[in-house]
Amino acid sequence: MNHHHLAVATCGLVLVLVPLWPAAATEIDGTSRDDEIVVTAQNAAAVMAEASALAPAARTTEYSRAALCGTPEADSSRLNADCTGYADGTPLPVCEAGEPAPPLWRRTRATPADPWTTWTLALGWTCPEDALPALTLTDFRRLPIAPSPLTIQPARPQVLVNLPTIVYTDTATQAFTTVLLGYPVQVEATPTSFTWDFGDGTDPLTTTSPGHPYPDDDVAHPYTRPGTYTITLTTTYAGRYRMAGTTTWLPVTGTATTTTTSAPIEAVDAPTRLVAGDCTTHPDPDTC
Repeated sequence: MNHHHLAVATCGLVLVLVPLWPAAATEIDGTSRDDEIVVTAQNAAAVMAEASALAPAARTTEYSRAALCGTPEADSSRLNADCTGYADGTPLPVCEAGEPAPPLWRRTRATPADPWTTWTLALGWTCPEDALPALTLTDFRRLPIAPSPLTIQPARPQVLVNLPTIVYTDTATQAFTTVLLGYPVQVEATPTSFTWDFGDGTDPLTTTSPGHPYPDDDVAHPYTRPGTYTITLTTTYAGRYRMAGTTTWLPVTGTATTTTTSAPIEAVDAPTRLVAGDCTTHPDPDTC
């Protein structure tokens, strides 16, 4: 899709058109900020409502929507009086979530007694998905992300001292559908790292691997003394979101976590006995 950028001198201020998802916060009321006036697809409706809240005779800022100059869809109204810097024949964007919104135009006056400036372009054609607000980290962490499953081998309440206790989980992405300021939004939470606390006072182990069951295990921990322990898994998730029905994903800034705690397991000294196999490579037989 096409996003347009234009700088126009307006009453001593600089009008700056910014692309979708600006890094800095925008001015909701469209007033100056550091000698700039910022309008985006995200705050266009709020900017227009703020300006129109006053009676027409008292306004010093007005906004209106009309097609661009020089296009087949151009409106021949007064709004096309000043197209300085805007190329003729600008194509309309192809939107995923409906028809594009016409460009937003702006005019100002220093006081209600002064004449209006010429209409100038504040924002080009935009798509419904352009106006989708950012999914905040708080929004993301409020989702009901299910804790990762925690599997332990050997799969029984007792493990042997000085032999590896194997742990693993899965990397399934969790999908959600929610509403963000009236927009239907799809969100995905994907595990990116795993922190394993084995409960015996050793430092937790952080991995990007979810671990694997025997014989492909790659996350394990030997208990060095008898005792009863619980294993805690903290999973970190990255998020992304998009307007329902579109294909463009946007990243969530920050991560969410879940915590899973095992039932107590008992580490015991290994009794001396004859076994049919090697308990290190075959941790599950009853004789181990």
